[in-house]
Amino acid sequence: MGKSKIPATGEGYLGEIMVHKLSRAIGVVETVTEAKAGWPPQIVLKLTDGALKKGRLSDFRDPSGNERAKLSAK
Repeated sequence: MGKSKIPATGEGYLGEIMVHKLSRAIGVVETVTEAKAGWPPQIVLKLTDGALKKGRLSDFRDPSGNERAKLSAK
């Protein structure tokens, strides 16, 4: 049984593999700032090269099978 993720609040995304939609950078969610008072949840993604990518949850997507394999191979 997988973890339950709640996109409205950002709960359950910590430690998940995500992909930045525009740059297609792949990484693991390092921190999550949960949604409050109408603001969307924000996450910080730690990329494979050690850099951080910060943005709203809607700026990221779940990886495809090939993208997930790329991260596992490194």
